[in-house]
Amino acid sequence: MNTDEMKDRFKHLYDVMKDSNDVDKMKIFGCASHKMFNKMAMANPAIAKEWIDMLEPIVWNNYLTEEMAEQIAQKLVNQDQSKGPLWSMDTFFSVVPKLGGKIEDEPYYNKYALWLVANAHYSDFAQSTSEDMGYTTISEVPGEKMALSMYKKAVESLKDIDRSHYIADYYHV
Repeated sequence: MNTDEMKDRFKHLYDVMKDSNDVDKMKIFGCASHKMFNKMAMANPAIAKEWIDMLEPIVWNNYLTEEMAEQIAQKLVNQDQSKGPLWSMDTFFSVVPKLGGKIEDEPYYNKYALWLVANAHYSDFAQSTSEDMGYTTISEVPGEKMALSMYKKAVESLKDIDRSHYIADYYHV
């Protein structure tokens, strides 16, 4: 069998398993996948990680890989015309727990989705948030106060009942 024939056969076997509702067929496919994944993880950890990243959305409503979040964040244009995220991942991930927040909350969001949305909300709403807090300019707001506000807004977006897949809908991922 050549490569294309193998791909076609794999798709066919997957479709048979998927459409069958037969638990025994699902177990056969699962066992084979598990065995082959272990071999792949030993032979090429980078591809194994990519496979895991592709499967993670099974358990998350809002999931991004680190690379996806970085790519999207670099395109943010803040209200002061600066570009990119305000908070680095390291900074954000260390501040959130200090503010009483959760970096990840399964099934709602993983940490990269949270980081991106908090930065995106800052990018779009920093001025009005500052004014709502009683400040005239963004620069007057203490950093932790702004971070807490954007964290809370991000969590509300990511847990929105009307839009459980906020990231996918908004960023087309």
